[in-house]
Amino acid sequence: MITSIGLDIVETARIKDDLERFGPRFSDRILGPDEKVLFDRRQDKPLFLAGRFAAKEAVVKALGKYLTVRPPLQELQIVNDQTGRPELKLPDSVRESLDGARCFISISHERNYAAAVAIFEDPA
Repeated sequence: MITSIGLDIVETARIKDDLERFGPRFSDRILGPDEKVLFDRRQDKPLFLAGRFAAKEAVVKALGKYLTVRPPLQELQIVNDQTGRPELKLPDSVRESLDGARCFISISHERNYAAAVAIFEDPA
């Protein structure tokens, strides 16, 4: 059964401007270690970062059902499985609060925007 949903949209120009202004300090505030590896290989860094930011904000909104304290964005890592689908990696402290709930994420990119949805489902 679906227990919570989060949705977010980000303007890619805003992310591009922040990357140009703040450089790695900006991406370091958003990305975790596994994501940084992916980010460094990308040609379309602003679009990639906008998608990850939108996905993390969607996850945070959906996590509101389970948590009272917002985890840092770097701790919520969005990686890709073998088929390329986005997958959420959480620290143990957050995962324990979910009581086995699973998260499904979808990220969409368009020239000017990135959008993401996160859906949590109870294991029952």
